[in-house]
Amino acid sequence: MCGMCLPHCPTYQLSRDESESPRGRIALIQGLAKGDLELNPRLEAHLDHCLGCRACEAVCPSEVAYGDIIDSGRAVIHQQRKITPAPRLLNSLVPRPRRLRLAGRILRFVQRSGLQRLARRVGITRALGLARLDALLPTLAPLPAWQDHYPPAGKARGEVALFLGCFADFADRPTLNAAVHILTRLGYGVHIPRRQTCCGALHLHQGDRYIAHHLAECNAAAFNALRVDAVINTASGCGATLAEYPRNDFPGLEAPVRDINAFLADIPWPAELALAPLAKRVAIHDPCSLSHVLHQAKAPYRLLAHIPGIEVLALPDNQRCCGAAGSYMLTQPEVADRLRDDKIAALQALEADILVTSNPGCALHLRAGIRTAGLDITVMHPIALMAQQMQVASRK
Repeated sequence: MCGMCLPHCPTYQLSRDESESPRGRIALIQGLAKGDLELNPRLEAHLDHCLGCRACEAVCPSEVAYGDIIDSGRAVIHQQRKITPAPRLLNSLVPRPRRLRLAGRILRFVQRSGLQRLARRVGITRALGLARLDALLPTLAPLPAWQDHYPPAGKARGEVALFLGCFADFADRPTLNAAVHILTRLGYGVHIPRRQTCCGALHLHQGDRYIAHHLAECNAAAFNALRVDAVINTASGCGATLAEYPRNDFPGLEAPVRDINAFLADIPWPAELALAPLAKRVAIHDPCSLSHVLHQAKAPYRLLAHIPGIEVLALPDNQRCCGAAGSYMLTQPEVADRLRDDKIAALQALEADILVTSNPGCALHLRAGIRTAGLDITVMHPIALMAQQMQVASRK
């Protein structure tokens, strides 16, 4: 309750309202748990406004586990809240990879057929309340079925498993394909267990511990059946959730959970594995989950240093959330966009050619802001950039 976290809380910085700070929210949750406060729309809104960025944890001298507290508070609310259509849709799609892939294939058809442009032009997406979701959706890549195992190319160095995630599996395939390409080129066999599912982050942070626990059980069964050196993830938000399964009293993964940037930055690269030079200014966005939970924010910088000629720049004020925060960019659009505007202004001042980020949600949110601002900046995962330069070098 010392308040040292207040200057680091994005929502408090925007509002200067104590109830929009970690300290204020802890007091509200405490009052709710003790029965001193009744749940009402105003109290619920203060808790919903929390991004869950956990920047407060990083600076707390008492090491207060704020992430656990806000999730517990939302769990109390979840028990009393009526389920609206959006969570129902989330619950029907996210835990079921096959349904998500089918949805992805349908959306890709809508994009390629021109139906998406038509729906925008005649106002259908806006009439259905889907304009914001439509603006965030990237151009979808083909979604072929995954192999169970991708063998290493050349001398074998080990075996790993790749966590696909729910959203990334259909909306960020280029990054997942890049991960398989680089890992196999470096001598790692890559397992992709079919029984894996969503990490459970969206449900956990919305207070639905029951479904989150079920998803953790499914993932533990899928990955613990393999004999691998590590479980690799390309989305820092998923990696943070997987790594904290034991902390949430969920079944844990037996193999170490590793962010792909850190995993690849920590291993020696063969001298013969050349990367093409890149004379570009590349800005790095540090996702909150990579910085404040996994504490591996420096890994993308170390990894991209393998590319000759690259100019790597940290996005100013990187410790502050961009506003994506999982589904937050959909549920709290005003706050999300205000936080993003600062990032876009900083990015424009850097005159960067490329922006890299290790979280697909952040990539969607920032890409939409870049598009709105009319900037010519490519947004991609660090691994996708590495794979691109690897493939350019192999063609020469």
